[in-house]
Amino acid sequence: MEQQAAASCAPPPAPVPLAWAVVPVDFTVVKKGAEMVMHDAAGSLAFRVAAAAAAGAGGGEGTVLLDAAGGVLVTVRSSSEGEWQAFNRNSLEQREIIFNAKVISASSSRKEVHVFIPPRSTFDDPKPNFRLIGSTFRRACTIIKGNSIVAQTNLLYKLKKAIYSRRKFRVTIYPGNDNVLIMAMIMAFYVEK
Repeated sequence: MEQQAAASCAPPPAPVPLAWAVVPVDFTVVKKGAEMVMHDAAGSLAFRVAAAAAAGAGGGEGTVLLDAAGGVLVTVRSSSEGEWQAFNRNSLEQREIIFNAKVISASSSRKEVHVFIPPRSTFDDPKPNFRLIGSTFRRACTIIKGNSIVAQTNLLYKLKKAIYSRRKFRVTIYPGNDNVLIMAMIMAFYVEK
């Protein structure tokens, strides 16, 4: 009897912290030409990449990142050789720029892109906000902020399979990062020239 009374007076257990704060998020990407489809770990559509003209956004220029419902999240447009600008939603106004990116080096086996987020949006700045380093052919890309890796892409490997499809690859986004921003950078890395 005393044990029941003591148990009913005990404070409730502490709530379990949410897993998303400490667990990386994985997306599976299927790339067909300039279009990509991104699914979450449960297999549900999370994002889609299409030409702006096909999506009816951005005045027909560039490439767009769409949410699962088909709403435009980010429009990426090439501004000159090896330089891109990403805009909020389907706007192409300078005040709506999310980031500027520039290819620093590119070869058949390695590509490096520096990303600058406004107001530090000049390419003259020696320290970019993010660096994307990898190989578009191998579907490998590491996104670095400062000295920390914030996301990575790699091919989907299967045991006992000698040949792997380059159309499918995985994106792993580490905790504390904006999924839309990371996906927009990956879209620019793999789709824009």
